[in-house]
Amino acid sequence: MELNVKYRDYTLDEFQIQAITEIENGHSLVLSAPTGSGKTLVAEYLIEKVLKTDRRIIYTSPIKALSNQKYRDFARLYGDKVGILTGDVVINRDAQALIVTTEVYRNMAIEDPEAIADVSYVIFDEIHYLGDIERGTVWEESIIFSPKTVRFLALSATIPNCDELARWIESVIDHQVKVISHNQRAVPLSFLFYHDKQLLTFKDFRQKIRGKAAQTEGIRDRRGKKEVDFRHFDVIKQLRSQDRLPLLYFVFSRALADKLAQDTARKMDFTSPAEKERIEEMVDACIEKYQLHNLETAQNLKEELMRGVGRHHAGLLPQLKEMVEILFAERTLRVLFVTETFAVGVNMPARSVAYDALKKYDGRTFRPMQALEFCQISGRAGRRGIDKTGWVVVPHNPRDLSFEELQNLVYGDIENLESQFDLSFNSVLNLYSGHKTEEVRTILKRNFAQFQANKKLPDLADKVSKLRIEIEKVEPRCPEKKNDFEQFMVFYKKKQQLEDTMTRQMDDIRFGMRGRKNRGFQAEIEKKFSDSHAELITQEKTFICGNCHSRNKCISRHYQAVRLGKKLDYWRGLLEEQEELQLPLYERKLDLLRKLGYIDDNGLLARGELASRIHTEEITVTELYFAGYFHECNEHEINAICLSLVYEHRRRATNSDQQRPLAKLPEKVKSARGFVNSLARQHPFIKPLETRISHLMFAWSEGAAFEEIMALTDVPEGDLIRAFRQVIDLIRQIRDAVKDMSLREKLLSCLACINRDIVLATELRD
Repeated sequence: MELNVKYRDYTLDEFQIQAITEIENGHSLVLSAPTGSGKTLVAEYLIEKVLKTDRRIIYTSPIKALSNQKYRDFARLYGDKVGILTGDVVINRDAQALIVTTEVYRNMAIEDPEAIADVSYVIFDEIHYLGDIERGTVWEESIIFSPKTVRFLALSATIPNCDELARWIESVIDHQVKVISHNQRAVPLSFLFYHDKQLLTFKDFRQKIRGKAAQTEGIRDRRGKKEVDFRHFDVIKQLRSQDRLPLLYFVFSRALADKLAQDTARKMDFTSPAEKERIEEMVDACIEKYQLHNLETAQNLKEELMRGVGRHHAGLLPQLKEMVEILFAERTLRVLFVTETFAVGVNMPARSVAYDALKKYDGRTFRPMQALEFCQISGRAGRRGIDKTGWVVVPHNPRDLSFEELQNLVYGDIENLESQFDLSFNSVLNLYSGHKTEEVRTILKRNFAQFQANKKLPDLADKVSKLRIEIEKVEPRCPEKKNDFEQFMVFYKKKQQLEDTMTRQMDDIRFGMRGRKNRGFQAEIEKKFSDSHAELITQEKTFICGNCHSRNKCISRHYQAVRLGKKLDYWRGLLEEQEELQLPLYERKLDLLRKLGYIDDNGLLARGELASRIHTEEITVTELYFAGYFHECNEHEINAICLSLVYEHRRRATNSDQQRPLAKLPEKVKSARGFVNSLARQHPFIKPLETRISHLMFAWSEGAAFEEIMALTDVPEGDLIRAFRQVIDLIRQIRDAVKDMSLREKLLSCLACINRDIVLATELRD
């Protein structure tokens, strides 16, 4: 078919034309292209196409902030045909185009497939999250449990094995999945390396490292903490002088982003008087609208923004983050200090990108960045239609990465996408209740981990087969008609052990009994051992194989076969394990659920029914429910307990949290903590209740002002708001899962106590 090369006044690239052609042909599609190359335009084309039919389309994203942004974008284009469903936000849930987080879609596919029976397409934005250790399983389950009639559009930054991903999806959904891989950026990237207070090309950088500068580098690093502390000033000044602003300066610490923004705003000013007036007007309007006059963060941010410097991370209030985004999009801000989530959640490129460091904390340990992460963040450099080149500033810190590691990160290959599939208790319960055993086995074989493992199966099977042949070749073959080799080998091994023992003992005696006085005793023992050895030789002659002249050859071949047999056991075990990777895990979790009273041979019990509908700490929530806590506690206590379930404490640079006296907890919350902590001691998969900030929820739930609760803590405002909204999500899950009408009413009251004022105003911005 002929296609217009223009869509919405955009001249389409070749890969976009190819993608739209495949959509018109009714195929599923994996589209892999660099950040900022225009993948979203293909998604918009598909949404518009489906909206002209009587079918529905679902757009999934990895984070709520991105879902909210897409909802605002699409709602402006298509009005009330668009809805959003993210757990804590529900608007027009039956809309023809529904924006959801991937977790929400996965839950719909497993628990309520009828709700998506009329969906023709699902768009998976950022499909490479499938390789995320903590959340990758959600993407796999979303694909596995989707109706067969659904077509997929999977969007991703560059991934090398997108063909493998497509073949896996094809094997699951049983129809053709096309692949379009586009590697050329609309705006090419140029890399600069920060070394010795200079921004260098790679050629100059390499010469410096390999030349005389490398000899003094160790000295400079030891005295050079000051240089590292003020590196951002050097980078900004040089980019400014070369007309390469605006700059996104990526750091992997919120506290450091705040510090660098404050330092930069004190020493540099990028805005004109007219821009200052515009910024002041906007910030004052935001502060007035949300009553943030007493919030120190808002006042500090205002001072920074007035000078063309900003910061953006999850610790900021969503309202302030949105204001920063607007100012950056208007090109009023010249330098923005951001954390990694900016590369995922907000589609806002800049002329330049700089890294403060190339190591990050991933929730478990500090590690070097992966090439895919580096590629995605660097992709924010260069604005299409504005910049001819995007500039990426890479710091050289030998304590983080060697020169070779740095070179490989910047110019090397991107890692393959690897499955991180891991069954949750919720998934196990839904599989057990909704499918027969053979169906479950089939489903468990359909995940991406198994698909990747299956590629190794022929090699493993080949190794097992070759080892069997080798064993057969070396096994002893007796030319005689009759032998007693098996019995002989039992005796032979025992004989060897006895001879080894006697030899060791004789060596000890000879060493420890020197001198004339001991010679008689030594000779006596030697005679005794000699007689014992002669007796063993005599016993050996009683065996057929003991008298055979081929005896030593057969023994040698036997030991060869034993060694090969151990190898065979290892590779055969690996083969069996690879053939059904998830089944043993599934069965272990079933056994545990059976012991805990969640299931029996007939299906789900009452505990299992409840847990199958909860997706956050499902076992803990279920145990609290059946212990009566939700019935016996009042609304404020329930809210405080739920916050303890979802909140994850972040260590911060300040010690002020530790200096604050611990707030007194209500007795019911203390009791719940003791109950859950007791469970956690019995079961490692249950985490203890984190009651560190429960008093904040208690105060908020009882009606305290936001400024009042912020005075009680050093937790960043954005973290607190997000935690409160996670509580809203959890309480909605519990309310939908329970049948007790009086408890459902109480849980509605719980929601009303939390979802007010600034938390309510955050509904579409968190």
